[in-house]
Amino acid sequence: MMTGSTLPNHLSASVLASRLKRGETSALDLMNACLDRIAAREPEVKAWTFLDAERAREQARRADAQRASGQSLGALHGLPIGVKDVFDTADMPSEYGSETLRGRQPDADADAVAALRRAGAIIVGKTATSEFGMYHPSPTRNPKDLSRSPGVSSAGSAAAVVDHMVPLALGTQHTASTTLPASYCGAFAFKASFGFTSMAGSNVLVPRMAHLGLLARSISDLCLFAGAFDPALAAVQPAAPVPRLGVVKGPGWKLINDDAGQAFETFIEALPTKIVEVELPVEFDQALDVAFGLLNAHLAYRFGSSPAEIIRRYCAPLQQGIEAGRIISAARYLTLDAEADRLVELASRLLVEHDALITLSAPGEAMRLEEGPGSGVMSMPWSLCGLPTVSLPLLRGGHGLPIGVQLIGARGRDGDLLRVAGWVENAACERADGAEA
Repeated sequence: MMTGSTLPNHLSASVLASRLKRGETSALDLMNACLDRIAAREPEVKAWTFLDAERAREQARRADAQRASGQSLGALHGLPIGVKDVFDTADMPSEYGSETLRGRQPDADADAVAALRRAGAIIVGKTATSEFGMYHPSPTRNPKDLSRSPGVSSAGSAAAVVDHMVPLALGTQHTASTTLPASYCGAFAFKASFGFTSMAGSNVLVPRMAHLGLLARSISDLCLFAGAFDPALAAVQPAAPVPRLGVVKGPGWKLINDDAGQAFETFIEALPTKIVEVELPVEFDQALDVAFGLLNAHLAYRFGSSPAEIIRRYCAPLQQGIEAGRIISAARYLTLDAEADRLVELASRLLVEHDALITLSAPGEAMRLEEGPGSGVMSMPWSLCGLPTVSLPLLRGGHGLPIGVQLIGARGRDGDLLRVAGWVENAACERADGAEA
């Protein structure tokens, strides 16, 4: 029996993918290691809403048989993956975190889940989420400190990856649902460009803000994961030459904690490239109001006609969003939509002279549980604009907990952003190695 860091569930997804294809690691051994870890830690971390260990083992045995018979193998062959419970799965309940949908069983997989299965991934189970992805605590606890928030609705996916329960997990993001949990828990995260892949069969709250979120433990693992949706991304290598970076602060910067701000300044000063500060157009001052306005309008449209007894069972943020959305007039909604279009246009101009923009992923390290799930203000403008982002857990706060560095790329140029992210990850590693020498 292997111990410590040699356990297969502690290896990177990229290493595991190679070993699985060569037969150096069996899918069943990997699955058993993941399930053992889940059994040991799930009572505390609470990352899952549905698991079927025997079904997962049977799929792993089937994956081993496919390799042994010489069948063509997908990029994610045999890799255990967690799927946020806002995606439909034909063989598992899909309840969107809501007790009002208890026992809901779809007839078909969401398009994103189907893509993962085609790539050979094994869906271990459904990861915990807040109700309908709202800003409300989920059952999950932060694996780095159980007294701290794991973030918002993709928290189960982030916690499962960071705690070595699975090497990869699927999430979503409308405002901050992947970026904030990644920052709080210490995961690497990629929020793809708007339109990167179909979101059909998932919990879409605002169509123009519905994004795929991927969680992993390195940039190379994110590239492998993203390759299931766009094969070209699996081959992405760190940027060369040195990327042009611009620092942005945005409308949420006033909420940044002092330790996070200082850690960020120290980090960017040490990067071996020239970094300039980019001033955002004044229109970005309204980005948060626009995002919340559109969200509330759609909440009222989707949930507002539910019976009163159902609405009373919804979490408080959802009830409040419905009420706020009901008073948004058609003219106001069209104005918000036009303002969002304008921000998309302005955001595209910011990337003309820069390969990526850099900022913080969250205002600071994870908050205490009693203080709430945390704020997504640092990622909301970029979600509203449909830009791809990557969060790298490279900073530490005053209590030693992770804080993410967020990179923002041009819409539709996801591969270029992942290249820059790989360069930043390598630069941070070289800096750390130098400091230890």
